[in-house]
Amino acid sequence: MLALLNYFFDLCLLRARPQDIPASSVLLALTLAANLVVGMLVMADAYGGALRALFAGLVDNLLLLGLLWGLLYWKGRPARLNQAATALFGSGTLLGLIFVPLSSLAGPGQSGTAALAGLFSLLLLAWSQFVMGHILRHTLEVPLTRGLLLAVAFSILSVFLVRGLFPLA
Repeated sequence: MLALLNYFFDLCLLRARPQDIPASSVLLALTLAANLVVGMLVMADAYGGALRALFAGLVDNLLLLGLLWGLLYWKGRPARLNQAATALFGSGTLLGLIFVPLSSLAGPGQSGTAALAGLFSLLLLAWSQFVMGHILRHTLEVPLTRGLLLAVAFSILSVFLVRGLFPLA
């Protein structure tokens, strides 16, 4: 378990690659479940409850899986789906766990703590795009800039789709 946490930590620091993790359906299911739970914790207030946040997270993760499968199929490498999705869900879970305390501090108040937590939240969001771009770069064998562009494009598409289906509370 510690080796797995170290892998995801290294992945978030751009020192590991998605192909460094074993292709395991069980590990994919566990990281998906963990990502859904952490996403629910992060977004429950914004979506007006845990259940709506869970469904929004499910749509987001299914969209990610669908787009990732489509890109891998197009590139002729669909066998990489398991490792890439595990890397994306695991890194998303780890970054989400960092975001949970920040979101509670970055409430509607105008205190210096809230402003600082808001700044760190923005930096964490930007870093998560780099992590996703890094994973996509190795998965699709493209330059980092293309991986980053795909990560940002996915995030924008996801926000529009998820918020269209589940408006914020």
